[in-house]
Amino acid sequence: MRHSRGFTLIELLVAMVIMLIVAGSIYTLLNTTQRVSRAQAERVDLQSNVRAGSIVVPNELRELNNVEGALAGPQVDILGTPSDTKLQYRAMRGIGFVCEVPTTGLVKILKSTWSGLRDPVAVRDAGYVFLEGADPDVSTDDGWQTVLITNVSTSTCVAANDAWAFTISPAVAALTAVPVPVGTPVRLYEVMELSLYANGGKSWLGARSVSGLEASPQPVLGPLVDGTGLVFKYLDKTGVQTALMSNVKSIRLTIHGITDHAIVKGGSSGAVQQVDDSLVSEVLLRNAFRP
Repeated sequence: MRHSRGFTLIELLVAMVIMLIVAGSIYTLLNTTQRVSRAQAERVDLQSNVRAGSIVVPNELRELNNVEGALAGPQVDILGTPSDTKLQYRAMRGIGFVCEVPTTGLVKILKSTWSGLRDPVAVRDAGYVFLEGADPDVSTDDGWQTVLITNVSTSTCVAANDAWAFTISPAVAALTAVPVPVGTPVRLYEVMELSLYANGGKSWLGARSVSGLEASPQPVLGPLVDGTGLVFKYLDKTGVQTALMSNVKSIRLTIHGITDHAIVKGGSSGAVQQVDDSLVSEVLLRNAFRP
């Protein structure tokens, strides 16, 4: 037996114990690394969602007006009865300039002067036509008049240059006794709605075109926290919350996001749960000056 080669039972048991310790350590390390990586990925997605919402929504609302027009009446782009989680408004989609003195019910703008997100669409888009008051030397009698666009067609004007022809209602001639001159700006908008939208058991930032007759919102980004994921606050010129939309000078927006899956909050250890984050921004409406 003294000259026999091999391992004793004790040696094999010691080797197996050492292997189990090493394997357990490697498994713990890999599991911890996986948890940390998953938690970091979820947090990155969460922060990206919150930041994207705090950029996209203010950019959409930055074109809203809330001014008094002496000629055409108040121009309040906030519509309906807004709530903390829903806002309906006139979303600006483009601007162009009149290339011919409008005839009854027809306005033409040069395509070369058109700047917008897309081509104009009848019914879905409506417009603002700038109307000059009786005194061209003052601005207090000027204003923007809303008009419906019932038809959009291609046309020409100014030496056969390509143009858009809008059939509008009411006709420009019925709006003012002062002829609308060449170069008058025409701004197009569609009625949009932003809301906290529940779908698939989660809450999202939803958007729908009201004038485009979309029946339900489309998820834009998320997931957001149920109930408080999207919060609008409407502030007057003193920064105090108001329920009267004609007094709104700015909108405070809170985007409150949550991770898509539960993660270890402490990274490598701790309770497994969904993590939330929020970002607050404020949009000052156009021409809504504060004292």
